[in-house]
Amino acid sequence: MITEKLYEEIAKDLGVEVAVVKAVHEVEAAGKAFNENGTIVILFEGHKFYQFLEDNGKDAKALSNEYPTLIYKVWTRKHYGKGDTFEQRQIEEHKRFRKALEIDADAAFRATSFGAFQIMGFNAKSLGFKNASDLYYYLKSSEANQLKVFGIFCQVNNLVRHLRSKNWAAFARGYNGSGYAANKYDVKLAKAYNKFSK
Repeated sequence: MITEKLYEEIAKDLGVEVAVVKAVHEVEAAGKAFNENGTIVILFEGHKFYQFLEDNGKDAKALSNEYPTLIYKVWTRKHYGKGDTFEQRQIEEHKRFRKALEIDADAAFRATSFGAFQIMGFNAKSLGFKNASDLYYYLKSSEANQLKVFGIFCQVNNLVRHLRSKNWAAFARGYNGSGYAANKYDVKLAKAYNKFSK
């Protein structure tokens, strides 16, 4: 759990309002860092897995024929874990992740986002970690660690300025990628900020 004191500390470090940090926390993973069964919240990205398999010298195309719902060249949400509840979808998502680990652990860790702030594994080295699995174990150890890494991520990727000016579109583009508008991340962030700033 992220305490009010931790929110205040990270906000002070970044020079932003507490409401700004809380807004990102709420929007990125519905405010959840861990599932009811104790596992960390994750999202496995098959198109990134395809890319990293190729980076590691694997035949991603052949593997995608064998595992079409796990390895694919173009981003899609249709293969994400299914279920009526967040918890059920997470259980399925962890099954996908575990299967990917069997195929290529390095690529699987790099192709997955972790925790309340959904930091992708491929960012590990830029954030000061040896590799993506080290980042994973650090993030899964506590929500406080997830908050720390979020702060580092914003600094490394020059996103703090957008949080300070509350330029939600620019922040969402940098944080979530060019598809942010389709998912209305900027709109959701503005709405969440308005809620927490009252």
